[in-house]
Amino acid sequence: MTEIVWITDPLPANRADALDRLGGKGTGLAEMVQRLDLPVPPAFVITTDACRAYLADGWPDGLEDQVYAAVDELGLRSGRSFGASSAPLLVSVRSGAPVSMPGMMDTILNVGVNAAVAGALAAESGNTDFAVDTLARFRKQFEATVGGPPPDDPHEQLLAAIDAVFRSWNSDRARMFRDAEGITDDLGTAVVVQAMVFGNLDDHSGTGVLFTRDPTSGVNLPYGDYLARAQGEDVVAGTHEVRNLAELAADMPTVHTELLAIGQRLEKHYVDMCDIEFTVASGELFILQTRVGRRSPEAAVRIAVDMAQDDDFPLTREEAVGRIDHATFAAIAALAAVEEGAVPLATGIAASPGVARGVLSTDPDEAAELARAGTAVVLVRAETSPADVHGMVGAAGLVTSLGGSVSHAAVVARSWGIPAVTGATALKVSPRGVEIDGHLIPVATVITVDGTTGRIFEGDRVADHDCTMPELDLLRQWALDAGIDLGNTASDAPAPEAEYRDIGRLDVFRALALKGVSGVDALAHSLQTDRAAVDAIIEEAGDLVTRNALGLMLTPDARRWLDKALADERAAVDASPFNEMYERFLVFNKDFKILVTEWQTGSQDAASLAATIDALHTLDATFAPMVHESVGLAPRLRPYAARFAQALHAFTHGDVSMLASPLKDSYHTVWFEYHEELIHLGGRNRAEEEAAGR
Repeated sequence: MTEIVWITDPLPANRADALDRLGGKGTGLAEMVQRLDLPVPPAFVITTDACRAYLADGWPDGLEDQVYAAVDELGLRSGRSFGASSAPLLVSVRSGAPVSMPGMMDTILNVGVNAAVAGALAAESGNTDFAVDTLARFRKQFEATVGGPPPDDPHEQLLAAIDAVFRSWNSDRARMFRDAEGITDDLGTAVVVQAMVFGNLDDHSGTGVLFTRDPTSGVNLPYGDYLARAQGEDVVAGTHEVRNLAELAADMPTVHTELLAIGQRLEKHYVDMCDIEFTVASGELFILQTRVGRRSPEAAVRIAVDMAQDDDFPLTREEAVGRIDHATFAAIAALAAVEEGAVPLATGIAASPGVARGVLSTDPDEAAELARAGTAVVLVRAETSPADVHGMVGAAGLVTSLGGSVSHAAVVARSWGIPAVTGATALKVSPRGVEIDGHLIPVATVITVDGTTGRIFEGDRVADHDCTMPELDLLRQWALDAGIDLGNTASDAPAPEAEYRDIGRLDVFRALALKGVSGVDALAHSLQTDRAAVDAIIEEAGDLVTRNALGLMLTPDARRWLDKALADERAAVDASPFNEMYERFLVFNKDFKILVTEWQTGSQDAASLAATIDALHTLDATFAPMVHESVGLAPRLRPYAARFAQALHAFTHGDVSMLASPLKDSYHTVWFEYHEELIHLGGRNRAEEEAAGR
């Protein structure tokens, strides 16, 4: 079976099938070429099937020959030749999962260059600096991504780059991102091999990212970054001080106009705000990627309303209402503000809205430890990279001195709702803290980040905030007109209930350990009890539980207490029936992962929703008896039966987020926690189960 698909090959009728096999990047490229006839460099895609085979058994048989044949064909389609000393072809090798994972996997540009090829590039372009820069970029990126110096043979470079992208699917940062986003581990990634176009070629070249609307505020104006004489990673990595799109408009107005027109076409095609990566090579525009852009909660509301009010835009008012759920309302209501009259230390780009305070940390490892210990922390870096994700995921706020509105820090912060300021160039970041105009603010100092205005303050400057938005009032009126219950999730409707029960410290500590951080109401729900019962145990625990801007967290002492309590619990039960149940659970687990994956990568239209609801009810009907069986052996598990039933009810009645949202007590959230309980009660080890793919 061939594992190579060209972006000009006919796409499957069902977009979900294309996403599953070609990934988001490959599918987007194919759609831009075939349906919109946009200027996209030629490319082929190595499918997710090849990645899954690689992860299971190593490099697939026959794939090497397919890659060699494809890169030869890519040369013919480009009018160049890979590895040749005349008109050489260079390629980019990029990951492309079926669901968006920005910056979490590897990319290698300029594959195919060596000293001889660089000489050919210099002779062809008449620009030795360009050739030298391209070779240096490749060597640096290859060594950082693959490890060790690159081989001289371009074909060996290509295979090593593909291998690195496959491996990056299981990198720590990718796993952590998938856990945070509720993405299953068995999707795999496609690999896009594309002819290079060079933004570092001359003064009429550059690279950038365009959001068709402001992803922070939702205002209907082009938003993005541009960097002349640069390549794509310079912009998205946040390692350079970038410029906004006005620089492109000033330098190459015709290209700027063409780019904005393409953005409008893509918006109407995808019926949503788009995130577009582009390169300009000697005055010629190329589109390298497009996807539906991530946005803040405020932007989500404003964009939905503006699109529905535009008579020329293909989004109805009912569809706009359907894009806003209870979690969006809650996130807007939780936004804070800065005290009136507070004087900022520094300003930068308002990259992700909201206000947060926390202790300053410039080390992602330290930030992760502080967050785990229950301390609100603001991570400050010169720039962030995927290697910093473990320190970013628990941070209350993010600040970078470099990078722009579409840098790695900005995109991840908006995705996770973390207030962030990027491009605060006045900051000098060091292990000791940050220096501003000669004044050192040491690590562990409390600072406040205002991601809405791009300001940074010393001390706690957080104040209450009026979350009124005129667009929310409009959405409510539209919902009323359409008979839609806006802002109330289906889980607010009558659902199966469990009687409140007595709980103890073990119940609360175990729930907190599984969640990492949680509010009291969420804990009470997961334990099927009332808030007062949880509050009483938290008060009794004293300093063992800490509270920060994100909620309650266990201290290291509390985790030690919990480890002993769990060991005592495990010693008191017979592991045999739990191990037998665990083997049955693994069969259910495979089916559930397939169900979630098909929903996440599918069209999510009415027919898809109906099919997914039917499939989940079928799975639940056969799975629920095992849950009740486990409750009989370990009464502490009693809340799981009601939680599964409540999540199923909510999903069935229209709250689609209750299938797999990691921010709610969704079916997937309950499933994950129940999985952990079976591992524990069966006397198994989480690390060993992960290593075994379970």
